[in-house]
Amino acid sequence: MSLTLGIQSGHESSAVLFKDGKLVSAISEERLTRIKNDGGVLPHLSISRVLEAASAKRTDVNRLALQYTFFPEKYFKRETLYKELERKFSRMRRAWSGREAAQIHTGNLIERLAARGKSIEQHFRQNLFKRGENFVNAEISFYDHHEAHALPAAYYSGFDEAAIITMDGNGDWNVHHTSGIYQNGKITRCYTSNAHGASAGIFYSHITRLLGFKALRHEGKIVGLAAFGDHTVLYDKFTKALRVSADGKTIESDFMGMEDPEAQRYRFLEQAISGHTRENVAAAAQKLLEDVALNVISNFLSETGLKNVALNGGVFANVKLNQRIAELPQVDYVFVFPAMSDTGNSIGAVLLDMQANDPARMESHRGALESVYWGPEYSPAEIETALKAAGLTYQKLSDEALTKTAAQAIHDGQVIGWFQGRMEFGPRSLGNRSMIARPIESSINDWLNQRLDRSEFMPFAPSVLEEKADEVFHNVEKGRHTAAFMTITFNVKEAWRKRIAAVVHVDGTARPQLVSTKTNPLYHRLISEYYQLSGIPLVLNTSFNVHEEPIVCAPKEAIQAYLEKRVDCLAIGPFWLSHA
Repeated sequence: MSLTLGIQSGHESSAVLFKDGKLVSAISEERLTRIKNDGGVLPHLSISRVLEAASAKRTDVNRLALQYTFFPEKYFKRETLYKELERKFSRMRRAWSGREAAQIHTGNLIERLAARGKSIEQHFRQNLFKRGENFVNAEISFYDHHEAHALPAAYYSGFDEAAIITMDGNGDWNVHHTSGIYQNGKITRCYTSNAHGASAGIFYSHITRLLGFKALRHEGKIVGLAAFGDHTVLYDKFTKALRVSADGKTIESDFMGMEDPEAQRYRFLEQAISGHTRENVAAAAQKLLEDVALNVISNFLSETGLKNVALNGGVFANVKLNQRIAELPQVDYVFVFPAMSDTGNSIGAVLLDMQANDPARMESHRGALESVYWGPEYSPAEIETALKAAGLTYQKLSDEALTKTAAQAIHDGQVIGWFQGRMEFGPRSLGNRSMIARPIESSINDWLNQRLDRSEFMPFAPSVLEEKADEVFHNVEKGRHTAAFMTITFNVKEAWRKRIAAVVHVDGTARPQLVSTKTNPLYHRLISEYYQLSGIPLVLNTSFNVHEEPIVCAPKEAIQAYLEKRVDCLAIGPFWLSHA
């Protein structure tokens, strides 16, 4: 048995385990600590949980794939003897005072070391790390941030050849965009944007913060808000902060080369938006992001002649941008890796490790991604124990009775907590940790958001029977695969817009999840039962959590939401509970 563990210990920490070349478990640390976007330290809870899925322990791990992110400082020697002595005394003072051990961001260290002609491998105390973290039998390798974004997009796309585009805030060596070619199982990077002060992801985060939201968390609110504004008011001014280079291959801005360029770009944007509505600010930022990404991608496709596009990196959490990319005339199909934020880079690190050390086995498992149900699962006995501990009354139902009962409740206007099977990996609830409701009333946006302590500008998303998607949405084919993971918007057909008003945005788009019998038969059955009652082949699906909390993972969290009356009914495993 061969076990490879991938760890992302930076922003949005996660762990993933591959057994004999196949992914068996992946989970983000936030789902276990219950701290939104938790990161900056080794994700010990996630590591333990993914190993449990293979009945393994740390000493069983053969290979360890790491990122240049946060680690306990004691595992790295500093760039000079003076710095090392300074930090040694600092560690001693921390130990004496009982404070937590200091963390180091190795991405910053590798740049300082490179300036002195040194490598990170020379300064990594590997044996100390292996003993300290109990990975005594593992071979350890580090992998680049954007390569860890690029490879999963290619590997899980189902494409034999494609343009691979990554775009985010920034990665190692300040890279924030790459364009590459995927052929014969390998990616050749062609173009890189790495200028300080020109990142598209950081630009969008600046706008998020300036509009009073939390950067790296609420960018989705800007996408929704943009549809209400006029982009022309601020668009030209914003091009100073973000634009395509003259050759059309990379991204630049007026602030490149300045001292502290991101701070200067932020101040410029702060002044530029003064006196303008947040709707117009959001509209200009969204339109500019779309145009910059579309130009870079379109030019690359024209140069290479490629027709398929695979995307990864935090910028491609922007579902409206992904729709615009799919609509490019050069594009046949588009795929977005579902865990597009940094949390997915634990998977990318393992794929890079397999590519370097076991390419034949890696290639044998390559294919179009079917599902991301890679998280924890709870047995009926475990769920029933939690229900009894909460003192709740419940029914145990067959699959047929459960889906019929839930569908009727949805049809009657109730909100269902739907907790089934293995938890999803990535940012979307895809029918295993979801809240479900009927999609017919736009007023649900107000009262359900109030119930969940949310303030959203996007409508809720629909989960639609895969075989009915073309009846409801325009131009599904280009994004059919990626829409299984709710990573792209489509225009809703006019005949359906009023019928499913709760899941249609003001611009006439929706962000659907296409549900198949193969990947989630129970959820498909639920939607089918609702379809029989209503004539509508989709339900409203929103993540099973309240505002600023991670999506529920364990039964106790779902039960707590039920006790707080966030949901009217709860279908948790085979058990049914109702406040009615």
